[in-house]
Amino acid sequence: MRPAPYCLCAPVTEKAIENVRANGGAGAYKDTHPWYLAQEMLAQARSRDETLVVLFASGEPEEFGWWAEIEDIDVEAFHRGTWETRCAFSGLRPVAEIFRPLDSVALYPGVEQLRREAIEPVTQHRQYLNRTLLRPYAIAETPPYVGREETAPEGGPEDAPKSGIN
Repeated sequence: MRPAPYCLCAPVTEKAIENVRANGGAGAYKDTHPWYLAQEMLAQARSRDETLVVLFASGEPEEFGWWAEIEDIDVEAFHRGTWETRCAFSGLRPVAEIFRPLDSVALYPGVEQLRREAIEPVTQHRQYLNRTLLRPYAIAETPPYVGREETAPEGGPEDAPKSGIN
């Protein structure tokens, strides 16, 4: 798997994660917000033979506990400005403890900022994710652990590798 340079982040309940785990790590995330841009991002990732992933945050305080590969995003428009988005995913994997805080992930910068960093000698500037920016979903830079086989063993976040700091 070659991950896209950007990913999606979304809040979930612990119960929803338990259900997905019972279903072999595949499921669907539903939202009443239209994920039109996310749909475009999935198409763009596929055109480059990349995988778009979603990071799931839950708990109190909210932390990333899981990530998965997005299979499909379907947006259904109903009457008078109502929608239903269905984000199908598979391959649910736990996130290592060191990467669980929301602010371990940076929001994806704009095209202009990325271009500027590529052609000018400037310092990278990033805004890190927080609870407010997580809803309805956030677009972030894909964390470096995504796409690496040694992310974490089977099981839950509690079974994932620890930071190694004592």
